[in-house]
Amino acid sequence: MTSSSNRVYTPQYFQVLVGGMLTMIGVSMAYHFGEYAAFLGYSKADLGWIMAIGSCGSLILRPFAGGWIDRVGCRFAFVGSALPAAAANLLLPFATSFAAISALRVLIAAANATYLATVAVYASHAAPPERRAESLGTVGIGGFVGMWIGPAIGDAIFRDGPTPQAMRTFFVSIAVVTALAGIAVLNLRLPRGNGRVPASAFFRLARTSWPGTIVLVSVVFTAMLTIHITFLERFAHDRGFDDIRYFFYVYAPTAIGIRIVFRRAPQVIGRRRICVVGMGVLGVGTLLLIPVRTEWHLIFPALLTAIGHALVFPSMVDLTAQAFPPEHRGVGTSLALGAGDIGFIIGGVAWGHLIEKRGFVPVFVIGAAASWLTALLYAWRRRLELREPVPTDSTSLAA
Repeated sequence: MTSSSNRVYTPQYFQVLVGGMLTMIGVSMAYHFGEYAAFLGYSKADLGWIMAIGSCGSLILRPFAGGWIDRVGCRFAFVGSALPAAAANLLLPFATSFAAISALRVLIAAANATYLATVAVYASHAAPPERRAESLGTVGIGGFVGMWIGPAIGDAIFRDGPTPQAMRTFFVSIAVVTALAGIAVLNLRLPRGNGRVPASAFFRLARTSWPGTIVLVSVVFTAMLTIHITFLERFAHDRGFDDIRYFFYVYAPTAIGIRIVFRRAPQVIGRRRICVVGMGVLGVGTLLLIPVRTEWHLIFPALLTAIGHALVFPSMVDLTAQAFPPEHRGVGTSLALGAGDIGFIIGGVAWGHLIEKRGFVPVFVIGAAASWLTALLYAWRRRLELREPVPTDSTSLAA
């Protein structure tokens, strides 16, 4: 696999896409994790803390995960992250204490994050420099398909309520699809990693190759997504309905369509402009949650949030990773996703406590304002140009 080749979409590429899809089925099934927390008697603030602690574990391991991916190679990283996540999900039905649940969530979040980071590393190495954002966006289509399927499976499992049997089925199902994500890439002939990359490379490279304000965009972007991922189900209960599947039925196909239709937009319009527009749209989508009263009202927030997500993520990751040397693309990708972990931590705790004290509306207003202000700050800092220089470095995976 070399980035000098213009053939990006190989059978191996789509096999990795399927692995990412399976992982995201498990991740998006866990959007129903609030059912388990409520079943055990935990509050919305407790739920926010559990999810934030999980993100803390992921954040702590990020500096080492990026170097680890570069060191051991993609195939070993895929399998070495999928199987621990599957095992932890099998243990969750037996965990009832806050400490035990949080510890398992740490392992699950860290393992899933490493798998998805490896997908992003593979996609960036599979394409020439001028098509990296396109490659990242296309491989992400598998993730959106997973987001489409996962919540529907969760809805079916909890159709008769959060019974003990439903809980066991829920976590076993997540474990199965997560393990399948590891199995899906077992036969791939992926390049070996660079064994010379030290685990501490993250800190040195982050200091010398700091990508700038785009890191703030990553933090705010994921803090915004926390509203939809962690608290949407509790919001629906607050408004008197239980079904959130319409949100994801609209979200996933919209995001997929945007990724396909605008896959060359980063080259034509520029990645920085794409990020600014996407953050603006994401804020509008969040604000549109305020008038929601039935499940059908979720359609318009889902539509705009999906557009924002689909536009921002691939360009955001590529802009962060390009600041790093080609052989350390895993470290750069981990920085982008690690900033996202910080966003999940901030969002999980801050939104959870604000919801407990003031309700959902202030969260939507503050979240939208944060998204717009971040977009304006990034635009001002970068002095956006219509067309930006395309990176010319070689992105062949070391060794």
